[in-house]
Amino acid sequence: PFPNSVYRRSEGSPTKKAKWFLEWGKIANENEEQMADTMRTEWACDVLRKEHDKPFFLGVGLYTPHFPNYAPAKYFDLYDPKKIKLPAYKADDLDDLPEKVRRAKTARGRIHQHLEEIGAVQEAIHGYLACVSYADAMLGRVLDALQSGPHANNTIIVFWSDHGYHHGQKMDWGKHTLWERTSNVPFIWAGPGIAQDKTVDASVSLIDMFPTLVALCHLQDKQKLDGVSLASVLKDPATAKDRDVLLPGLKPKEYAIMNQDWRYIHYADGSEELYDVRKDPNEWDNLVSKEELNGIKEKLRSSAPTTFAPPVKKKDYKLVVDGDSFHWKKK
Repeated sequence: PFPNSVYRRSEGSPTKKAKWFLEWGKIANENEEQMADTMRTEWACDVLRKEHDKPFFLGVGLYTPHFPNYAPAKYFDLYDPKKIKLPAYKADDLDDLPEKVRRAKTARGRIHQHLEEIGAVQEAIHGYLACVSYADAMLGRVLDALQSGPHANNTIIVFWSDHGYHHGQKMDWGKHTLWERTSNVPFIWAGPGIAQDKTVDASVSLIDMFPTLVALCHLQDKQKLDGVSLASVLKDPATAKDRDVLLPGLKPKEYAIMNQDWRYIHYADGSEELYDVRKDPNEWDNLVSKEELNGIKEKLRSSAPTTFAPPVKKKDYKLVVDGDSFHWKKK
């Protein structure tokens, strides 16, 4: 019964109105088949077990591990909460941030501070890990169905997440940042024409998926795309070259430019951050004020967009669905 987590039930919770945020708990194992992610997984498995006379695309989107972190008890039981290793935290992590960002994240930090006060940081991460294991089990069902079906040897598999998540790093619980924890996602490819058991040490973007699938599936597409095909790199990872990748922020002129060595962050008000991510993977030391690094900063900034679309308010637009396509129409 809601609320289950100690955070939701505790007095003084900073986000009492956000009903499902930092809510977690065990579901009876016998109810696993009634959970939405299990149901959509089984639907996908049925598709994969059937014969198809034409090429097809199947997307399996799992809600877990979004809050609420509800999962069958057996996935919680995989972990001893007392042995869960917490992320690295730094008490003065926010001190070298631009003033506006520092104020916002200091306010946001009340969430992490409250978790520490009630001794629930490990418990909260326990719920997240349980849901990751639940998602992993669902992926296992999908792969088993593919393997037992008629298309095991001619199917390309892409496994990814749309964003990462802060679990107290930089005093944040959530996404919507331009830091490493938000932008670092799993991105795994398997199938015909793809090297096995290789890790590619180069920056890529999720928008590379479409042009890569176009190339791997021998399709024709002449659209002008921001993404690039990774097909040759997937075939021969040794040919990979690092590149600058754009992560847009929530506002125009707000973005991060990142590669394997550096992350440059630019906010809408012109304030900046710069991190040497090889030496400082936690992004604890903002180096933007160091003059000797101005060349690196300017090089990264030069690959950012120079113009941005004006902001719009979603409430001013209506979503119009027309068959298999859709568009937004101003009210």
